[in-house]
Amino acid sequence: MPREEHESHVQATHERLWKIRQYPCTGLGAWLKPTICLSTVYAEILQRAKDGQTVVDVGTYIGHDLRRLVVDGAPSADLWGIDIVDHFDVGFGFFKDRDRWHGQFVEADVLTVETNDALAPLRGKTDVLYIASVMHQWDWAGQVRTGTALTQFTRPGAIIAGLQAGKAEAGIVLNPGLTVPVWVHSPESWVRLWDEIGVATGTRWETQAWLRLWEWVGVDRADMAWMGSDLRLFEFVMRRVE
Repeated sequence: MPREEHESHVQATHERLWKIRQYPCTGLGAWLKPTICLSTVYAEILQRAKDGQTVVDVGTYIGHDLRRLVVDGAPSADLWGIDIVDHFDVGFGFFKDRDRWHGQFVEADVLTVETNDALAPLRGKTDVLYIASVMHQWDWAGQVRTGTALTQFTRPGAIIAGLQAGKAEAGIVLNPGLTVPVWVHSPESWVRLWDEIGVATGTRWETQAWLRLWEWVGVDRADMAWMGSDLRLFEFVMRRVE
């Protein structure tokens, strides 16, 4: 695609996305930068996908992270994208792959996993769950509820990986860019969170987490100043032991 045509295609897609919902990530162009490939366990995720294991992307948006798996050689048949708002048609228009895509996109709230028939095929059958820029929307209790829901997708041996905002000293954050208080994690508090989720759900998790620079995902830290000068990017990997 010629450069001018490509730029026009990106701009038209941005406008379609902005009309659906005005996410900060839309304005920053985060949908142009898959992050799953940066995960510490990406090689494992890719191999699992190639082996036909079920991979679920929560907060999939236009499905850019799932498309990265396909670009790297994974079949799309066992790839699932879930989002509370449907941006899927925009994704097909952007990637021009509707005739080649064999995975599933589901408009659903993951908190309804117990009762939502559309999510029934994934309950207790998910091998890899990727969730980026989602859980930092809530306070501690809200993240416990969300994590509890996520465990219901998984089976022993599954991994949950992703990223969100974080900082060296965990705690509640409320600034002009946020409408509700949210709990922002340090690596240590994230481990405590998943220990609590494990007790609540009768599961057990090995949890790892790391603070990263915003530049790690190709974002200028100045563009994230509205979130607070001490906020960083936060990567995590949890393995379900039992």
